[in-house]
Order: sequence, then structure tokens, then C-alpha cells
Amino acid sequence: MKKIVALLVVSLAALAISPASANTQKTLVIIDSGINTELDWVKSTLVEEVCIIEYGTCPNGQKFMNGPGAAHVRYQDVKDRAMHHGSQMYSVAVQVDPNVRVVFIRIVGMSAKGFANSYTMRSVQQALDWVDANAARLNVGVVSMSVGRSYKEAGCPIEANFQATAQKLSSAGIAVVASAGNGGNKTKVDYPACTPEVISVGATDVRYSMRGVVGWVTPVMPSSNGGPDLDLYAHGRWTTQDLTGRKLLTLGTSNSAVAVATKTAQSLSQGGSISSLTQNLGKAHISLKEVVDKLYLVSNS
Repeated sequence: MKKIVALLVVSLAALAISPASANTQKTLVIIDSGINTELDWVKSTLVEEVCIIEYGTCPNGQKFMNGPGAAHVRYQDVKDRAMHHGSQMYSVAVQVDPNVRVVFIRIVGMSAKGFANSYTMRSVQQALDWVDANAARLNVGVVSMSVGRSYKEAGCPIEANFQATAQKLSSAGIAVVASAGNGGNKTKVDYPACTPEVISVGATDVRYSMRGVVGWVTPVMPSSNGGPDLDLYAHGRWTTQDLTGRKLLTLGTSNSAVAVATKTAQSLSQGGSISSLTQNLGKAHISLKEVVDKLYLVSNS
């Protein structure tokens, strides 16, 4: 069973975030399907881009690319809404922190007909290895992965290499955050979110008041996975932007994960640490309601 990091949510919400200097601001790494680097809000926040593709190729025609244009996806070529996912996650990060510094790693290739190709944990592993090799140079604070798969095994199907890399990053003060998944499974979160070294995030929906109830009622989204490997919940209903810049309402744990990751990067930029945010957890008695109420991230819908 994973350690619970509910206190992380409470602590992040309680922090008064002020702009970090260029020397102290931690970088957020987003691993996803690709972005449109021509959008203004991408141009103003993107630090570096990488492409690691198993099936298909990067813009340079190879399986790997690092540098300008590496993560770019031409929206004119896209026929599959899955290819918009990376842009949508990036837009959530910018809403949480307009001054966020992002390194984007694209791991999803696209067919000649404009449909998303499949990917496996091999590309996720390669992306995480790239982060490990470049973390110091880029001042990485958090890795956000809105990726995952369900599994039939009774316990988390931990892969030793992935766990070792996640542990190495965590030991270096770099948080690894992943979405719990949207299968409605209340006993299991997706892999790799179930890995002990990964902070797994589920989704809540719009909070509301109820007669006779003190405070807010914050419902968990029916689609959100849960169970003993879930670490925390955060708001999962966001108005996001796709590759064309078009705004649309999206729901789910992918949104929640990148929101928490961005908030964590803000905290680390102000001198916080993963251990300092969680060290008092054993002394705390925090209900789920208190946790989600104190990290209610309101989207710009």
C-alpha cells in the first residue's frame, strides 16, 4: 500500500504563492501527446520540448527529437481528438499558474491519416529517463503524467526500472505525479499511478452547498478511479484548449493530476520540499472532505 499524501494537498492550498525568481522557479515536465507551439500561451511558458515515439516518428522523421518543434503537432493534420490531449493538459497548467515553466515531452505518434498511434510504458520509461538525465540542467521540480492503463492483477504490476527511476527522482526532491484513471474503479488506480513512489490523483466535481451541512459538499467524479493506492483528489472539471486554441469543457483525472503537479511546482519554487509537505501526516487526522475542500482549484470556465 502506498503512503498517503493527503497533507500535501492541504499544505499546497495553504501556501501563499508569490512569483519565483528565474533562479528558483522549478520547471514542470508534462509527458503527453503533443502541443501546438504556435499558440501564444505555449510560446510564453515553454522552456524545452522533446519527442520520444515508439510507433510513428517525430517531426524530424526519427524516433527521438530534442529542440524547437520536437513536441509540435500540426492541428491541420489531426483527425483524432486524442491528439489534442497534451494541449489540453498544458492549458490546465497555465490556468493554475500563468507563469509556469514547462518542459513538454511528446510520447504519442500520429498515423498518416491523423489518428493517434499507441504507446507503451517503454516510451514513458524513456521519457522519465530523459528527465532524470536533464533534471539539474532544467531545474525540474515535478513530472506530470496523465497517462496510464488498467490491469487485471490483484496488486500494482510494478516494473522495476520505472520504480527505480521514480524513486531516484523523488529522492532528489522531484515529485512524480500521475492520473488515477477514469474507469470508475473504486478499488484500483491505473498503472503507473499505483506505483508507491508516484503521487496518484483522482478527480472531484463541482462543489455545492446543502441545507443542514456545514461547509461545502465536494463529490468525487463517478468516473474517477480510487482505492488504497490513491493519494489525493483534486478538481477535475476544467475548460481547456485544444491544438487549435478552441476552448472546451473536459472532465477527469488527467486534469486533476496536472493541476496538482503545477501547484506542487509552485510550492517547491518557494522553498518547500516533498518531505516538508508530508512529514506531519502521521500526526494529522484529515478527512477526505477537508482535503478536497482545501485544494479546490477553480477552472476559468
